[in-house]
Amino acid sequence: MYSLTIHFGPNAMVWSFLFKEKEKAEAASQDNSDPNVLTVVDDYGQHASIERKQIHGVMLEDLDLTEEARIQRSLMNARGEVKARQRASTDPIIRAAAQGPSVLQPRFNG
Repeated sequence: MYSLTIHFGPNAMVWSFLFKEKEKAEAASQDNSDPNVLTVVDDYGQHASIERKQIHGVMLEDLDLTEEARIQRSLMNARGEVKARQRASTDPIIRAAAQGPSVLQPRFNG
């Protein structure tokens, strides 16, 4: 699955279109039927016409690879948290703070 995202307009409008095949998404992003207007029709019924001079950027994204990247990022974050906890358990300042303040106990004479 591929996502074609188009950034356009004076107010930073973004529209995304979905395609089952990369070739069709690439063809949609390079539509040359009208030099002034980009017309996009995706595989899920979305149809848009955007004035070309309003387009600021176009991004074609492989959603399978994006999903893998999110998974890898999550795994790296989880590994980082585990490493931070391991280091914290041996850090002298953190260990001292974890023991809490000393408690004064009353002494009774006699």
